[in-house]
Amino acid sequence: MKTHLSVDLGAGSGRVIAAVSDGASLRMEVVNRFSNDPVELGGHLYWNFPGLLADIRSGLRAAAAKYGEIASVGVDTWGVDYGLIDRSGRLLGLPCIYRDRRNNPANTEAAFALLGRRRLYDETGIQFMDFNTVFQLFAERAEPDPLIDHASRLLFMPDLVNWALCGEMANEATIASTTGMISLDTRDWSPRIVSALRLPDGLLGKPVAPGTVLGCVRGIPGLEKTPVVTVGAHDTASAVASVPADPATSWAYLATGTWALLGVETESPIRGDAAYSLNYTHEGAANGKFRFLKNCTGMWMVQELRRAWAAEDGGTAPSWDSLMHAAEAVAPFRTLVDPDWAPFQSPGGMPGKIADFARLTGQPVPSTRGEMYRAAMEGVVMRYREVWGELETLTGRRRDVLHMIGGATRDAMHCRFSADALGVRIVCGPDEGAAMGNAVAQMVGLGDLRDFDEGRALVSRSIEKTEWTPGPDAAAWADAFPRFLDAKRKASDGAVAASR
Repeated sequence: MKTHLSVDLGAGSGRVIAAVSDGASLRMEVVNRFSNDPVELGGHLYWNFPGLLADIRSGLRAAAAKYGEIASVGVDTWGVDYGLIDRSGRLLGLPCIYRDRRNNPANTEAAFALLGRRRLYDETGIQFMDFNTVFQLFAERAEPDPLIDHASRLLFMPDLVNWALCGEMANEATIASTTGMISLDTRDWSPRIVSALRLPDGLLGKPVAPGTVLGCVRGIPGLEKTPVVTVGAHDTASAVASVPADPATSWAYLATGTWALLGVETESPIRGDAAYSLNYTHEGAANGKFRFLKNCTGMWMVQELRRAWAAEDGGTAPSWDSLMHAAEAVAPFRTLVDPDWAPFQSPGGMPGKIADFARLTGQPVPSTRGEMYRAAMEGVVMRYREVWGELETLTGRRRDVLHMIGGATRDAMHCRFSADALGVRIVCGPDEGAAMGNAVAQMVGLGDLRDFDEGRALVSRSIEKTEWTPGPDAAAWADAFPRFLDAKRKASDGAVAASR
């Protein structure tokens, strides 16, 4: 019996989870959960890295006390965000949050003027989002006193945690692939982009593969001989590594959380005008392949709704079950919203923003919590349907099954909506996909598993999977889909008109 520890950080919360394996199965046990609360300083949003690190270390200490010998530790987080280390080994300020106001369309357009929009996409194959690391660094370079000029190393969020735990600095490959700075051809940093941003020599290390042993944990009794192993450090890379797919099927994945990442694994990039115009992305997979996908807004809208209603109700958020039941009781497809609409992406005021979208697009304004929740959930799933069709066109293949992984697999309404909207069989599980894929990478790195295919088979043996197939409501989703596309167009036209 071996125990590996998965440190899995999301944009809203974090976990230290013990992965206990006897070689035939893998059992996941939560050691601790903690919130990930941003801080605002000087009008900017930052991650509370010292607080996160304290919670992680607390979880590691608790695991050492409970399980005794720990085989290894691995860390995964969200993508794109980073911290800077100076020549004395000091962290230069708190890492900035990707939703900070400096990451905006005007900054992105200015970066395109320097780097070339189409050339940047052809070189990196990464979906354009205002918070991509390349655009964050462009914004940092424009500051009166850019921190880059005082830095000797740049570490992404999981790299920062690894460094804090074992003292070794390394840029893991899957997290590096989210930046918009990695060449599709070399799988290394683009010299042209690094030069254009005037990044100091040595700021970025050559990306290291998942399964690399960095060093041993420092400062935690009982873990002094426990190695820190790189995993699919981008949480979606770890999640996809846990997909219990049958190699004989043609499958796709949907990793659900604050974001929803819908895509497929490919051996080589899918280039061309269509991928560029539809803004698809090529991120690194833990097994060395590409994750060709679309990054969509996921549970963010409903998370923001609950936060707003918690503030109205004295700090207590309505339960997920109560909201689901309220949503089930109202008419379907009354108000169709585009979850990727720009105003939805910033924190705060989500009920008012949904009302604004409805007015802008000439639809009924939701007036109850059930109507708000249903509008948000239907919008998220309608976006899945749109992307599902695009993936079929871009890859030239229909998929037999969609593997849904992550916390939103626990939401029965979400799963049923998705099966009906996409018209495909959905297999749900694992719900702790990132933590399981994290553990798989550790086991591959230490030789406990031969490769990631063997890891997927281990996951499949270890979990209970639930399946959903299209039901009688599938036709209603097909009928409503053109209205969703029309609402998207009206919202886009309204944004263009407002900018003139």
